[in-house]
Amino acid sequence: MTQWDEVIREVKRKSIHVIPGFLAIPIIIWIGQYIALIIAIFFFIIYSLNEIMLRKNINIKIPIAYQTYRFMARRDELEKRYFTGTVYFWGFTILIIALLPPIEAAAAIMISSLGDAAAAIIGKMCGQPRLPYNRNKSLCGTLAMFLVSYLSCIIAGVPSLQSILASSSSAVVESLTTRSVLDEITVPLTALIVFLLV
Repeated sequence: MTQWDEVIREVKRKSIHVIPGFLAIPIIIWIGQYIALIIAIFFFIIYSLNEIMLRKNINIKIPIAYQTYRFMARRDELEKRYFTGTVYFWGFTILIIALLPPIEAAAAIMISSLGDAAAAIIGKMCGQPRLPYNRNKSLCGTLAMFLVSYLSCIIAGVPSLQSILASSSSAVVESLTTRSVLDEITVPLTALIVFLLV
């Protein structure tokens, strides 16, 4: 598989991953946190049920979740029948919406969704230079995550200093993560902690 094949595959995968990021402001800020929380709980439930069906090898296809799995899953996830990242993502989305004010909640979800997608896609496109402390990650990907996360925070209405701290912290933590599924824990958790503390 060529580098561009990998980029196209990653763009395809992340085309679903970015949806919560694009919808964060309209749903959380404009429509309201209670509706956003109900939506997040719904997705957490269906992806959790899908994970149980996959792991227990039960041939029940959970609508939306199973189709997303077939579309987004990496080869390893398809072979070993797991899709845990989505469960982590929606679990942390629930926490973020419940614990943060609307503007910070939207920004944290945009970091987890749009920032993480930028890191993956730009990281695959550039490929080099690799980070000395994590050869699976590139400097281009980390910088892309920081920039997209920062812009997301500013667009959501987060003050500049908070935006810089949340974006840089999340980008650094993402660059340290050795397995891609763990990004769905480390990135939203970092954004949540920064917004709670700053």
